[in-house]
Amino acid sequence: MKKLIIMTILAAFLLGACGQPEAGNDNKLLISAASSLSGVMEKAASEFRKTGQDVELSFNYGSSSKLRAQLEQGAPVDLFLSASEADMKLLEEQQLIQKDTVVPFAKNRLVLASSAELAESAEFGALLEDVETIAVGEPESVPLGRYTKEVLEGLELWNSLDGKLVYAKDARQVLTYVESGNAALGIVYASDAATSEKIMGIAEFPEDREPVVYPGGIASGSQNREAAEAFLKFLAGPEGQKLFQEFGFISASGEGS
Repeated sequence: MKKLIIMTILAAFLLGACGQPEAGNDNKLLISAASSLSGVMEKAASEFRKTGQDVELSFNYGSSSKLRAQLEQGAPVDLFLSASEADMKLLEEQQLIQKDTVVPFAKNRLVLASSAELAESAEFGALLEDVETIAVGEPESVPLGRYTKEVLEGLELWNSLDGKLVYAKDARQVLTYVESGNAALGIVYASDAATSEKIMGIAEFPEDREPVVYPGGIASGSQNREAAEAFLKFLAGPEGQKLFQEFGFISASGEGS
């Protein structure tokens, strides 16, 4: 009988322990970030730790639309770093992001990129016409693809390029297609082109366009709001802005390239 009582108590203890939050969660920050941020985030995480913050940063990269969908489906997220204001807005409307925490932390622009050198005198449309494959983001699910379609439609080039386009699942895959030679050209973020050692040719679009704004916001279900606030403040502050410019982004204030 005594043995049965001890076993019952032990079982109750183990069941109770299983229901407790995992130890150390308070020191872990779960961040969903646009794939175009993967390079700069590694450096940002390193610099953030130097400020004395005792927190482990865990990154989940993907297209902003895919990350939004994950958050909508209940994925654990503390901080969302998006390359799309539209996706952030949708989460705000569903009260999945705390609206009062949303701030722009960087900007970017689109460029035409190649693993080979591009003739500086070549006309933009001619560059596109002279190749068989052009890597772009999927317009329906990738912000980069949506921006690409908008700018090419504005130049009246989208329809004529239909048979040449190779679609990618996110900005990082577009860059990979170009770097590997699986696509002769690609429309990528300037930050990705600037930091890639395999991109030899870059061409600017012929018309000025408003830069892509990257907003960051804290998830309503965040289990570590204090750390999320600290990291977002770091990114939007002077040290973070300097890092973004080093990686080819435009600062949130519009300065830099």
